[in-house]
Amino acid sequence: MSVIKANRQEGKLAVLTKAREMCMYTVTICKNEKNFPKRNRWILTQPIVNEALEVMSCVRRANAVRVETQMDYDYRRSQQVKAFGHSEALLTLIEVAYEVLGVDSGRVEHWTGLILETETLIQKWQRSDKERYKNFLNQTVE
Repeated sequence: MSVIKANRQEGKLAVLTKAREMCMYTVTICKNEKNFPKRNRWILTQPIVNEALEVMSCVRRANAVRVETQMDYDYRRSQQVKAFGHSEALLTLIEVAYEVLGVDSGRVEHWTGLILETETLIQKWQRSDKERYKNFLNQTVE
């Protein structure tokens, strides 16, 4: 039996799943000669793939932290912030690839959508953590 769309909730691992999907799509796009011909591939594909891998790595590192202290929360939060920053850098590189190398607009649209969905989920995760661990935020570290 399915749940009515209005009553659905995002799973706790939605950000991991979306970051993985975005990363895999990025690697697939970058290794395809139709998207990045060999003569141009070296210019942007490696930085693009590196940023996508960093997003996924930061999300996984943040998720691996079991928050029991302020330091745990701070580390988790810093990884979430880094993931968001890397996704913004990825968007910039894709924009350059689109403008300069003429990557197909349909692919870029889908690709950017995956990144923006990932960013939205990271932001929701940050807000959720802020509420969940608010007791750490009100304490001073001794």
